[in-house]
Amino acid sequence: MLESMRNHTQGWIAKVILGAIILSFALWGVGDYFTGNQVETVAEVDGEAILDVDFATTYQRQLQTYANMFGEQFTKEMADQLGVKNETIQTMINRKLMLMEANHMGLVTPDEAVLATVQSTPQFREQGKGFSPIRYQALIRQMGFVSPRDYENYLRQNIMIDTLQSAIVESSRVSDEEVQARFKANFEKRVLMALIVDPQSLQSTIEVNDDEAHDWYETHESLYQSPLKVVVNAVEINAQDLMNEISISDADIEQAYAERQAEFGTPEKRKAAHILVRVAKDASADVKQVAMDKILKAKQRLDAGEDFANVAKNISDDVTSSSGGDLGFFARGAMVPEFEAAAFDQLQIGEVSDVVETQFGYHLVKLNEIQAEQVKPLKDVQDTLHDSLLAEKAEEEAFRLSGDLDNSLGMEDSLVAAAKAVNLPVQNFGALSQDNVLANKLLGSSKELTNKVFSTMPGDAVEIVELDNGRYVALEVLQRIEPFTMDFSDVVKRVYEDVRHAQAIEQAQAIADEALKAGQAGKHIDGLAQQFSQAKFVSKPVRSSGEGDDAAWLAAVLPDAFHTPEGQWVGQTLPTAQGIAVVYVQEVQEADNALFADEEETLRTQVKQAKGAVRFARWMSSLRDRHDIEINERVLNRF
Repeated sequence: MLESMRNHTQGWIAKVILGAIILSFALWGVGDYFTGNQVETVAEVDGEAILDVDFATTYQRQLQTYANMFGEQFTKEMADQLGVKNETIQTMINRKLMLMEANHMGLVTPDEAVLATVQSTPQFREQGKGFSPIRYQALIRQMGFVSPRDYENYLRQNIMIDTLQSAIVESSRVSDEEVQARFKANFEKRVLMALIVDPQSLQSTIEVNDDEAHDWYETHESLYQSPLKVVVNAVEINAQDLMNEISISDADIEQAYAERQAEFGTPEKRKAAHILVRVAKDASADVKQVAMDKILKAKQRLDAGEDFANVAKNISDDVTSSSGGDLGFFARGAMVPEFEAAAFDQLQIGEVSDVVETQFGYHLVKLNEIQAEQVKPLKDVQDTLHDSLLAEKAEEEAFRLSGDLDNSLGMEDSLVAAAKAVNLPVQNFGALSQDNVLANKLLGSSKELTNKVFSTMPGDAVEIVELDNGRYVALEVLQRIEPFTMDFSDVVKRVYEDVRHAQAIEQAQAIADEALKAGQAGKHIDGLAQQFSQAKFVSKPVRSSGEGDDAAWLAAVLPDAFHTPEGQWVGQTLPTAQGIAVVYVQEVQEADNALFADEEETLRTQVKQAKGAVRFARWMSSLRDRHDIEINERVLNRF
């Protein structure tokens, strides 16, 4: 296992490439936790420190990831509830432990693996030009790395960690019994019945008085907050806007045509026919000899002057035999290598090859016609080339301008001053809510921009966001107008509706609880539907994944329903998209064994992945037990 790990150079998915968000300490003033030049230890692993500055960087990345997922709903309180802080420090500890273990095992990430990963990363490439060293250096600086060597060392460590984790996960073994058990669980079907009490149907009967409304408002003030608003400046660099300033000369077009002729040509094609005697690669020597004798007899008939098409119809095991073995025209790359070599490299028109062996068996190949390579003349493609070059140069100019702005931002104290220094216009936006931002032509054009508007604090370093097709946007938040509780008079209609809805849910829950008790006491679901005047639903045979029936109410009840025996009620009421459900398992249909052969490989992979994850978790726990880990809660609590 370790030998394969030492040789590992491919297969790493660059989890961290450009996921390392620009380190601006944007959320909730993470940078404010530092005072002067004092650096403290957040945790120690065998005496090796994890410093607060490093923790702050990683913690900020985690917070930004959650902010991108939840948008403006993501607050510090939510981060605390999700345990993001503890998750971050534990991840950093695990990373340090895995690096220690990898070094102890003598694992090394080859330079070739690092180089291949860097050069194949799409964000470091320019359209039509491949890897761009200038773009690479600019982007890793934005990611917070001092130099390419700094970034590549970080990358090297991640490849080594991923290799170690993959080796542990892949070392798990899966038995046939485990695969069968997963098959039965995945492909078993159930027919479910449900009584669903819809709160919406009860609201018309509910009257809300003024006291109830005021009490609700006072105890649910968080529901009646004004939206967060931000005042934003923005600079947009758009390659589309730069096209009018760029000229493409005839010489440029001629040079591009010379360099890209392959894009405008039709490759050489050849028309061939063949006779095939099929034989498996792993067939016995005797079986192969019989096949060889058969193809050699066909060759003798051809050498004697017999028509190729007739011999193909008599002898060939291929579906083309009825058409005399005709394969039509094909280009290089369409056939297996051995066959292609005969058709393109060995034969002249009208010639028949010697016996050619491929993965399919033994062939005789006849070349019938050659269709020469054809290249469209310049006059037919010059407009296409002009537009392509114009787009490329505009994107290059946009990238250059973004670099100029980035450098200017490092010297000026505001986006306005930095933009003025490089002669770029600034767009000034007033106080914008989430709805305003989404409707804004610029800020609403990208989810990343929208999220950044609301996750950036006044005074944060200005970041340049790269969007698609040569667009760059720099955002500066000048002011945040935090939410406040709106007056009762401004939200009175909403309050009455919310109280009515809440009381309807309470009533629906009470009805569902009573129905479940009656069902468990033996009353049939039809009688319950009549007694409580509620709708009954019956599913089609459905799998635990939901396949078989896409009814809205099913998704929420399937986990509990598939842990309940046939002929019994699920032991609790379940909230669904349509109301509060009381669920009965009417029928359990065992998995159809005829499906097993087609699903076995996929199921085995699923089981292996699940077991591998458990194995890795246990290995990680054992590794932690063997090392001395200390967390400085005082420092951690500052964040």
